[in-house]
Formats: sequence, C-alpha cells, structure tokens
Amino acid sequence: MTLQLATGSSRVVLGILLGFAALGLFGCSISTSFSDSSESSSDSSESFSDSSRSSSESSSPESKEASYRDDVRDYTAAYVKAGGQIADFDRRLGELARKRGITNWEDNLATYEGIGRGLAKAGVNGVELDAYVANLARGDATRAAAIRKGYAAA
Repeated sequence: MTLQLATGSSRVVLGILLGFAALGLFGCSISTSFSDSSESSSDSSESFSDSSRSSSESSSPESKEASYRDDVRDYTAAYVKAGGQIADFDRRLGELARKRGITNWEDNLATYEGIGRGLAKAGVNGVELDAYVANLARGDATRAAAIRKGYAAA
C-alpha cells in the first residue's frame, strides 16, 4: 500500500478540514474559558449584590428612628383626617414602634416629633394644634416641645 501525498485541490480541502478541526478544538477552549469567566463574573456580581443588600438592611439607629418618625407622621396625618379614639392611636403607635424595632416608644422623642410632623401634614393649626399638643403630650413639657419641633420642621 502506498501513501499518496495530496496534491492540488485535495491539499486545499485537507487544509480546510484541518483548519476547522483546529478551530473547533481551539474554539471549545475559548468558549469554555469565556463561559467560566462570565460565570465567575456573575458570581462576583451576585456576591456584591448580597453584600450591598446586607449593608443597606443593617440600617443605623438614626435611620431606623427616621423611618419610624416618618411612619408616625403618616399615621398621625391619617388619624387626624379620619378622627378616632386616642386608645386606638396609642395602640397603633405601639405597633409601628415594634415594627421598626423601637422600644419604649412613649418616651422616645422621635414619636412626638413624628406626631408634630403629622399634624402639620394634616393641616392642623391654631387652637386645634394647641389642643392636639396638650392631649397627645399628656401634660409632659418635653413631649409637647418635641411635637412643636416636629411641626415646625415639617
């Protein structure tokens, strides 16, 4: 059996086939590397996303109180517009505080600043404001001052 060397067009076809085979092997390693690289990049972006999420979820005490104060503001405005009983108002303030991780809400000045902001948001003024301040502060000058401070800041 004699081995004939390819000549002319046979060499071209053989060269093309060898070229495709080489590209196929090379292409597989490129696509695998690219795929591995993109997975690695995806993993690191997920890791970044997780770390940024956890840092934003672990909020500072100041932002926790600010969020609570805003909740109290919105609830107070709705309460004033709808009317209601003070016992219901107090119960709901306690629920808002628990939801935000605030303990002893009755002595927390953010509660009263939020009430003041809510009174302003509801458009309360004059004698009506004085009546709300007196009733909601329950005769405590510090609480009354916090309500007025919140009202002025709104």
